[in-house]
Amino acid sequence: METGLRPRVMAADHMTPDAISSSITSGRITELIAGLVSIPSVTGSEQALGDMLQGHFEEIGLSNVRRIPVEDSGDTLAVRIPGRGHDRDFMLNFHQDTFDACDGWETDPWSPVVRDGCVYGLGAHDMKAGAAAVLAAVEAIVRSGVELAGDLIVSATTDEENWSRGAHALIGSGLLSGCAGCLIPEPTPPGRLRIGSRGRHVIKIDLAGRTAHAAYTGEGVNAVHDAATIITALDRIELGWNEEFELGGTICVIEISGGRNIILVPEHAQIVLDRHILPGQSIDGAVRDIEALIRSLPVESQWRVTWDDRPTPAPAPYIVDPESKFVRSTRKRVEEQLGGPVRYALARSVADTNHFAVTGGIPTLVYGPEGGNTCQANEYVSIESTLRVARAYCGIVVDMLGLAR
Repeated sequence: METGLRPRVMAADHMTPDAISSSITSGRITELIAGLVSIPSVTGSEQALGDMLQGHFEEIGLSNVRRIPVEDSGDTLAVRIPGRGHDRDFMLNFHQDTFDACDGWETDPWSPVVRDGCVYGLGAHDMKAGAAAVLAAVEAIVRSGVELAGDLIVSATTDEENWSRGAHALIGSGLLSGCAGCLIPEPTPPGRLRIGSRGRHVIKIDLAGRTAHAAYTGEGVNAVHDAATIITALDRIELGWNEEFELGGTICVIEISGGRNIILVPEHAQIVLDRHILPGQSIDGAVRDIEALIRSLPVESQWRVTWDDRPTPAPAPYIVDPESKFVRSTRKRVEEQLGGPVRYALARSVADTNHFAVTGGIPTLVYGPEGGNTCQANEYVSIESTLRVARAYCGIVVDMLGLAR
């Protein structure tokens, strides 16, 4: 990807966030988004995009790119821009992977189309445009010649749409020790700053009945019937509600199995539940609620509840202190770009954000571009909103790390 960048050192009295971000243009944003969209990076096949990103970082003078292998995926990348003084570290992060193409595309998903101020293409909104915003902000910081007081870490994770193994590989690398905050440009609704997220857990209910000839149902215990009894009663569970963020918990049946086309009472069944919980709630509490519900029902099968059978820890809920310097700085810089107020929000679902915040212990905020048809056919993103994100990020980096004196 051509950048056309030449180092430019600003006088100290001109090293303001606005001066740093002034070199970011809509044209450059469009070029970056289109270049990223044109390289397919479906989960598990991110290697080509990782190679391009390494080349891009090296082209703008960042030669210390660390590649961290991730099982069944492309490498997670991390590069550090050293500050003078090393008071603290701060990270900008985006994920490389996307979902695969689905039916209904009116254009080639990997041939970006620019129309009506938007870029159309697979992953344009989630999250090639967010990646473009980070790359543009980093270019502007490097090009300005400004010296930060702390280290800026820029990372590009893999496997985010699957198990977030790339995020956990980065956390496990030790590169994030002492990181004071992480900013991620996941898609964000207009006028919102996400300061936390619900958590997500996958819960399985296994039922074991007793088989019998289907003509003599009274002699068996029908596990499928008991599964249906449980499913139809799930709406009795109190899922919780957060008045401040106008958001509640959810429970959704995502899979049912059991029985077969044979003249027998089915003796086995399984229900798989998607359970999103709020900050302050726990998976232990969610499981206790389900177990209490089953005990209250006329279920004859033996049953067992298990959860979160996965290679990485489940993405737990979190919230960042709204009075922290990180949140206040981010809100200020976002409002400057929007020209109006923003509201705090919680992410409805999960991402690498949860893993950095909970497992990594790093305060993590989400502010990204606006768009539509996310993870669907004809996905698109607003160029202007991506430009605002990139410029806001420049200010947030300066606020969080400070300028060397």
